[in-house]
Amino acid sequence: MKYIIANWKANKTQKEALAWIKTIKKAKIKTASNLKFIICPSYIHLHLFINHSPNIILGAQTLSPYPDGAYTGAVSARMLADQVKFVILGHSERRRYFKETNTTTAQQARLALGNKITPIIAVDKDNYTSQLHHLTAKKLQRSFVMYEPPEAISIQAGPIGKGKPAPLTEVLTMIQKIRKEFNPKAILYGGSIKSNNIAQFLGHNEIDGVVPGSASLNPDEFIKMVNTASLTLS
Repeated sequence: MKYIIANWKANKTQKEALAWIKTIKKAKIKTASNLKFIICPSYIHLHLFINHSPNIILGAQTLSPYPDGAYTGAVSARMLADQVKFVILGHSERRRYFKETNTTTAQQARLALGNKITPIIAVDKDNYTSQLHHLTAKKLQRSFVMYEPPEAISIQAGPIGKGKPAPLTEVLTMIQKIRKEFNPKAILYGGSIKSNNIAQFLGHNEIDGVVPGSASLNPDEFIKMVNTASLTLS
């Protein structure tokens, strides 16, 4: 199975999110039998997908490293368990802006797995070993890992991101290292994925999926990505 996992980050009003959903529904996307797409919107948009497009698989962009309890503003794994199947953890933006650590990410992953949510653990070439060593082999075999070089992240503003994907040779080298050392359930690539380069990555046997960010915000571009991926995998 191959995956396209859209990370919306901190974008869209509820009106804008609903318009995105309506465009996708109108397109009646037909994916290849070995392709799944997952949308990771903000918490506040989850109910829109559940109410208006319940067949779309949902993920969250993070969750609390604590269980239910007196943690004002937090959203626990158990609170999300009946709404999402996946959660992105350890993203470089969470590390940079929210000071999350390897320990934080490992605790989030344990809570996610304990509530039947598949963690998508983001790593780069400098931290993947220290990050993944915090989890047991059994937990990693139930987890996805995303290789995500920070310099390849495309963002609208700020110092990070050149808007260019990492070279395929680099991505393949890192995926091979991660698979050999940790053998997670799936290994993905994230970083400036668009409709004009998705086939290059998703069509390679070593890469189990991709995680587009800003490109997934445009429904027409997202439809192009899914259609291109389906043609590539057919």
